[in-house]
Amino acid sequence: MPNQTTKTTKIYFPDGAKVSIKASGDVSYFDIGALNSAITATLNWDENQVDTANAGKLEKQVKNMTMAGAFTLINLDEEGIVKLGAGIFTQVDTTSSPDTGIDNQVLSSGDWVDKGINNLALVNASDVSLKASVAPTITSVTGSVNGALAANDDYEIIPDSNSQSGFSIILNTAGGTLTTIVQDITIVYASVTPVASSTIYAGASTQVLSAYAMKITHTDDNAKTRELELFSVDSNSGGFQFNYKGANEDGVEEMPLAFTAKLDTTKTSGRQLMSWSVQAGAQ
Repeated sequence: MPNQTTKTTKIYFPDGAKVSIKASGDVSYFDIGALNSAITATLNWDENQVDTANAGKLEKQVKNMTMAGAFTLINLDEEGIVKLGAGIFTQVDTTSSPDTGIDNQVLSSGDWVDKGINNLALVNASDVSLKASVAPTITSVTGSVNGALAANDDYEIIPDSNSQSGFSIILNTAGGTLTTIVQDITIVYASVTPVASSTIYAGASTQVLSAYAMKITHTDDNAKTRELELFSVDSNSGGFQFNYKGANEDGVEEMPLAFTAKLDTTKTSGRQLMSWSVQAGAQ
């Protein structure tokens, strides 16, 4: 049987692709990194067609064009997740340089235990709870009854993996100055050197999404590309899964994401949803 066609120059073998997004206000695209699935993108629309009483069916009208897609992200980079959130998330980065703006901490009478482990709370001026890389530098520890307390006699700062800050304080009424637990203890911090970290926050009674643009790009061995660009994209509800796999499971941590591209009405009519470009000769 002979071949029925010779047109095979635009056959593409599966080879993955790169997903890049440009969040609202950004001037360039951001590569979100490694994926663990195919990337899907399906063009959808609503249809309107009238079946007349005496002239058959009229021409079909389409409206509300969207593109629905999905992929599974495994490069769980905080910056990329925040950009995909379209305004839902706020990222706060903590550097490893000393922070001198730590709030005083008060252990109220009845809330601390003699010779017990009492967690240190290290909260900075931005209301961010810090985890310290080394023991915090303390200006003073003062009791509302006994006054100024002495380090290594009345109190001791210890590493504590169960404390959010990484450190706790042990108060000892047998140390000398500290005589009773019926008093408030005020800790004044001079500085804290935090562990470098990024924290993502979310949660508001209402939230208006700021759509992002998306590019899905495949580049072959000859640097030829196929690229789908979506102009106005929102991530769908339920997509941000902050899961932790069990030790008995295979693979890596995953974040399945689904999105919907809608019209960007600031663009020319007929070109408001997407573009799909193919460089000549791409395989």
